[in-house]
Amino acid sequence: MKANYGFGLAAIVLAILFPIYWLAPLTMGLDNAVTAMRDEFMTLDGWDALFAIIGVLEIAVYLGLRRYFRDQINGSFPANMLLVMAILVGLFHCTLFIDISVYLGLSLPSSDSFIFMMIAVLVVLLGLYTFALLALSIAMLVKFDEISVVLKTFTIGAMIAAMFQLSIVFAMVNIVLFPGLMLLLAIHFFRGDSAVEVV
Repeated sequence: MKANYGFGLAAIVLAILFPIYWLAPLTMGLDNAVTAMRDEFMTLDGWDALFAIIGVLEIAVYLGLRRYFRDQINGSFPANMLLVMAILVGLFHCTLFIDISVYLGLSLPSSDSFIFMMIAVLVVLLGLYTFALLALSIAMLVKFDEISVVLKTFTIGAMIAAMFQLSIVFAMVNIVLFPGLMLLLAIHFFRGDSAVEVV
């Protein structure tokens, strides 16, 4: 595998932008979060642009890693899980169209019930993503001897992240852990790992 600086750069930028966007909700209680989410749906601003950029970068990174598994080590299941994750991320970020619809003057409900429904949809998508991430990490364990030390470290980190997400209580730790995983993938893309490393 040749070094792919495009995917590597995408992973680095994602590692920087991800915590910037997601740390803000941690400072709010549930009631304030609902109000903030309603306001977010009703406006179109720089945070929406950042949300869109994060989604595009995350999809690009997963598709880049998918190509590695598909073409380099014949890992069809990990490649499929990465495609599923990319699709789920895309659907998650499609909520941005609500902001765009409001900006264009289309009528959308703004009640608490609508906001809670949207939160439920996002939670379901996040849950499916978490199970896909867990399946990916297990599949990578099967290929453990065929991947580099960097990807081995990513595999262990991805499994820990999935378990934290499933626990709900420790899910917020992933705001810090996720950027670390992206930096590992950046190293993978920059190095162009294609052979098993012996340590």
